[in-house]
Amino acid sequence: MGIRRSVSFLGNVIPWDESWECILLVPPTYVSDTPDTAHAGTKILSEMASCDVLSVNVHSVEWPLMIFAACYKDSVKKITEHIRSKTKVPVQDQVLLLGSQTLEPQKTLSFYGIDKENTIHLTLKVVKPSDEELPLFLVEARDEGQRYLLQVRRSSSVTQVKKMIETVSGVTPKNQIVTCNGKKLEDGKIMADYSIKKGNLLFLTRYCIGG
Repeated sequence: MGIRRSVSFLGNVIPWDESWECILLVPPTYVSDTPDTAHAGTKILSEMASCDVLSVNVHSVEWPLMIFAACYKDSVKKITEHIRSKTKVPVQDQVLLLGSQTLEPQKTLSFYGIDKENTIHLTLKVVKPSDEELPLFLVEARDEGQRYLLQVRRSSSVTQVKKMIETVSGVTPKNQIVTCNGKKLEDGKIMADYSIKKGNLLFLTRYCIGG
């Protein structure tokens, strides 16, 4: 199959039409074996026409220039999610700067007064939290507030933490229900997923079989 001219917009690849030059602010790309997605292309262009499109250029010392098409009404978080798909850097470890101003994930691009621009230049910084041991306190419901000190790293897996809990409480992992910051700890995740901080409380409840 020959090479067709197409454009990628917000994660969608659609056939390129020269009449779109006046709408798109990013150049077309060339891909091979592109399927016929004319209907999808029409729908996407309709959505594009309903918003003001701009080109977002993200600069970083660690990665090549990244360019995304976005709408002014898009949130900063949407941009960080695009960056994550390109770099695998978790959203919570990203800091986006517009000049010297740090962009907040929940704000829209238009909030920062860039609605008169065709192209914006952002700087990506990666903030990797330190992985030192953090003191957390385990509280078991049946022990009337008895607390146990645990030394946990952000990189510690939930499985590892449950084994620590077994050591101090005698409750096996399969019989543990543990929550942190209002969220139930799930196997397969790490403690960084729960935004742990020094002095956080872990709450332990035992599975009750038979009511």
